[in-house]
Amino acid sequence: MEPTVVLSDIHGNLEALQAVLARIEKLGIGRIFSLGDTIGYGPNPVECLRLARERFDLLLMGNHEYAALHPRRMVFNPEASLALQWTRERLEEADLLDGLNEMKPFHLEGNALYVHGSVKGPLTEYVQETDDRGTSSFENVVQELRRSFTTFQICFVGHNHKPFLATTEGFLHPHEEISTFCVTGEKLYVCVGSVGQPRDDDRRACFAVYDGERVSYHRVPYPAEQTAAKIRQTGLPRYLARRLLQGK
Repeated sequence: MEPTVVLSDIHGNLEALQAVLARIEKLGIGRIFSLGDTIGYGPNPVECLRLARERFDLLLMGNHEYAALHPRRMVFNPEASLALQWTRERLEEADLLDGLNEMKPFHLEGNALYVHGSVKGPLTEYVQETDDRGTSSFENVVQELRRSFTTFQICFVGHNHKPFLATTEGFLHPHEEISTFCVTGEKLYVCVGSVGQPRDDDRRACFAVYDGERVSYHRVPYPAEQTAAKIRQTGLPRYLARRLLQGK
């Protein structure tokens, strides 16, 4: 298959998106799939959404797009709620809010499913290594891989902002600037990480490349201080700026 960039969770971070697009151009890959949450948290939702529509071949809906359309149906923490309201206002001013309705919640192609959250909850459910109590989620992930992965072998997800593979044998993590894994012959989740708000203690933007046999993770540095300064200048919660610098 044609190599495809799979990325997620840009979250209005224009500097991270521009750095990732520059790296993709150097790689010579022309096909880009986004798993949602192009908006939310960050200071440039309008610019990121317009650039995504211009450059991406697939632009799925995430929970932040859904919440922007239906704010009363979603419950966010206080910082996310404030950012959501601010983002909705920017999208309305740019006449971009209603266009979010055009986004699909999933895409099935070949042996791969593409969603924001998980197979069972495409918009809101997390694929995680541990649950909220810190207990391993491995057995639950294995059960889902065996029961739900019937018409496809691989499911690409974002939402958790952490890059890893979830297989029936365990969790695999990328540790290098470029880390490659063979993904033929087994059922697995591919968590692609986050472009605009990584939460794996590495503040560099993250995306994946899939060629039908291998998944390669790429980490890309970007001027996070510049994005953080814009967050503070816009009046968004300062916590959102701090977490960019910490990769949390």
